[in-house]
Amino acid sequence: MTGAGPDARAATIATAGDARYLWGLFLLVASARKAGMDVPFLVGTRGFSPRDSRVLAGLGGVEQLPLDGSRRSLTCLKSEVMLAARTPFVVWADSDAFFTGDVSDMLLPGREGEIHFRLRAPDEMPSAFPPRRFGGDGRAVPPAVLDAWRADVRAVAGSAREAPRYATTGSGCFLALSLARHRPFLEIWDALQKRVLPDRDVGVVDRSLAHYHQLDESTLNACLQFVPDAPRVQDVFRMDKDRERLFVHFIARPKPWEGWTRRALRFFGAYVSVVEWAEASGLELPGPVPPCLRRPFERRARLLAPWTELRPKLARRLGAAFPVRPRPQKGGSP
Repeated sequence: MTGAGPDARAATIATAGDARYLWGLFLLVASARKAGMDVPFLVGTRGFSPRDSRVLAGLGGVEQLPLDGSRRSLTCLKSEVMLAARTPFVVWADSDAFFTGDVSDMLLPGREGEIHFRLRAPDEMPSAFPPRRFGGDGRAVPPAVLDAWRADVRAVAGSAREAPRYATTGSGCFLALSLARHRPFLEIWDALQKRVLPDRDVGVVDRSLAHYHQLDESTLNACLQFVPDAPRVQDVFRMDKDRERLFVHFIARPKPWEGWTRRALRFFGAYVSVVEWAEASGLELPGPVPPCLRRPFERRARLLAPWTELRPKLARRLGAAFPVRPRPQKGGSP
C-alpha cells in the first residue's frame, strides 16, 4: 500500500490502564472524539468499578477488556490487548497521552509490511542505556544486550537474524501495524514477554533486569531487531511533525491529572481544552475535575513544576548511588 496508506477506519486504537489512570484513559479517547476521530478503542482495564467502565463507555466506540486475571504490569500486556482487536490494523497508544487534532490519515503505516514506530536518534539513546550502567557512549544498543535479545528471540521464534536491523531502539508509547499480516509477530512479542519478564507488577521499568529493564519496550525492540519477518520500521514517524495534529505522550511523573512537569506544560492549554470539551458535551467525567486541569491553575503549575519534578529526580539519583544488582534473565539469557 502506498500513497495515503490504509484507511484508519480499518483500525482499532488499543490502550490500557487501571483505575488510577482513568483520567488519562478518558482524556486520550476524548481527545480523539473532540478531533472528530471515530476510530474504535479497545481498553484493557484493571480494578475498574462499574462506574469507571460506564465513564469510558460514555465516550462511544469503546470496548473494554478486563485484565484483572493477570498479575503482570499492565505495560507488559500491550501485545495481549492488541491481539484482541478485530480490525485489519491495530494501533497502540499509551494512556498517559492525547491527540491535539485529527490524525486519522497519519495513524497507520503507509505499507502493510511496515510498522509506524519512532526510532530514537543516537543522541537520545543514553536515556535508554545509560553509559554508567551499560558502558560505551550510550549511543547504540550495547552488544551484550543485543546478544541476549538474539538468543531469547531464537528460543521463542525458532530462529533469529544474526545481525540487528537498527543501531538504536524506539519508544513503545505508540505503534501501528497490520494485524492481518503481522499477528504472528505480535504473538512472538507476547511470548517473549512471558518468557523473560517478571510475572508480577513491577511498574513500567525494572532496573534489576540486565537486558530488559524497559520491559515491554525492551522486548518489542528485541523482536524488531531479530524476528526474521518482523515489520520494517517506517522511514518517517509522522505523529510529531504538526503541532495541530500531534500524539503527545506525558513521559514523566506527575501525570497532568496529578500535577505538571515543565516539559508537559507546553501542552497545558491543549490538554485542558479536552476537559472543557467533555464538560460542554455533557459527558460523565471520571470524577470532580482536579484543580490542575483547570485553566486558572496554569500560573500555579508553572511555579510548582520544578518542585513537582524534584521527587522523581531525587529517587533516580539515589538509585544511581545505590544501584540494584542485575539478576539473571529467565529463559537462559546471559
